[in-house]
Amino acid sequence: MGNTVTWLLIADASKARLYSMHKARFLLDKHSKNLNLIGQFTHDASRMKGIDLVSDRMGTFGNGSFEETTLPKVHEAEQFALELLGHLKSARVENSYRDIIIVAPPSFMGLLHKHMPHEVDKLVVKRIEKDYTQYNGEELAQNLINHL
Repeated sequence: MGNTVTWLLIADASKARLYSMHKARFLLDKHSKNLNLIGQFTHDASRMKGIDLVSDRMGTFGNGSFEETTLPKVHEAEQFALELLGHLKSARVENSYRDIIIVAPPSFMGLLHKHMPHEVDKLVVKRIEKDYTQYNGEELAQNLINHL
């Protein structure tokens, strides 16, 4: 029998938790004991104020036109998205999961989608544009069940 593990990524621009679960068991029992925390990630630079992240340099001039630099907070969020996606890509190569559910606020979901490798993207079975990073245990399980 093949891999039946579903991974669940709950993330925002500064923190993420990664769970494994057997979706059928979770849907049947609807209990947080069926969510196994396998990783926690933080990106402290995403929590900093924009002013603390920048130098005095503005945009740059290239080819006779002004090119605005990426906003520092967006840049840090992108770096965190790339870090998370790198982990998912490595785990996919190791066959650690069959499919994945991603839960993130719309702005961070957009960054994840923008940089998601094709081989990971085809394993995403559900995208939920919500911020569940503050939920643990039963709260998380109860909110997830409404979307699965």
